[in-house]
Amino acid sequence: MAKGCIRRSNPEGCQHLANYRARHGPEVLKALSKCLRIRPPGGATLRRDPHDVPACITCGKNQGRLYACLVCATVACWRPPDFLHASQHANAHPGHDIAVDVDRAELFCCACNDQVYDSDFDTAVLFALAAVRGDGSGGRPEPNGNGRNKRRRRLVEYKPWTPTAREKSLLVRGSSPLGEGSGSCLPWGLRGLNNLGNTCFMNSVLQALLHTPPLRNYFLSDRHNRYVCQKNAQRLCLACDMDAMFSAAFSGDRTPYSPAQFLYSWWQHAANLASYEQQDAHEFFISMLDGVHANDGREHSSLKGEVQAVGNLAA
Repeated sequence: MAKGCIRRSNPEGCQHLANYRARHGPEVLKALSKCLRIRPPGGATLRRDPHDVPACITCGKNQGRLYACLVCATVACWRPPDFLHASQHANAHPGHDIAVDVDRAELFCCACNDQVYDSDFDTAVLFALAAVRGDGSGGRPEPNGNGRNKRRRRLVEYKPWTPTAREKSLLVRGSSPLGEGSGSCLPWGLRGLNNLGNTCFMNSVLQALLHTPPLRNYFLSDRHNRYVCQKNAQRLCLACDMDAMFSAAFSGDRTPYSPAQFLYSWWQHAANLASYEQQDAHEFFISMLDGVHANDGREHSSLKGEVQAVGNLAA
């Protein structure tokens, strides 16, 4: 892999994003809500017209990730390891480091070659979602015509989570080994996942989640029952597909398992990534977490806490 396509993680935040905010002010990021379009099942995109297909200014192709520069609106692609035109644009124009994903409305630093988080931009996305849903309160619950409160998506400030000594102790005590008394020297959960066409990026993340104690304990204790959930489901539920995978992985069967239903459901949530091409594992991880959070029914509330903890641990 080329050196320029290595994604770096900076726990203190992106300095290029800080420089952009210092030069242009935070109001610029908030104002981007006017440039967003919401498409089913609730994802944000920069495209105004469904028939408008942007292309890279350098190669003229609509492939890989397309990023629009926040300074000059130039659209360039990012297809590692050979085609890093978004990074080349940033190198040629100092100060043009921060861009936004055309398809997913996510901030990207072309100098760090990594996604970056900004609370003001996240607020802009949430307000765009609220506008489409007719919520003028910015996510605050308001009584409807029947005098009952409507469920609203609230604006929640991101706060990184660092486990305390007590929380670490709880994690250790709650992580009991499986397979005791099964008559096998191998622990439960050792089951391979079939490659469904360049889906190794997905399988690696799913295997990590299958062996994450908080999620494992959640699903194996029937905290999310897919049979009950699907009776009232109005759309595909990634949590139900995860429940099926946990049941299959810890069933004792050693034959490879095909997560085809999970892949299909994820494609419905992230239509821009629906293909048999290779994808970035971290991008899939973030998209999958977003898909689980999109199921905002009451039965998913405790699952959100478990998934949020996993996301914080992986950040």
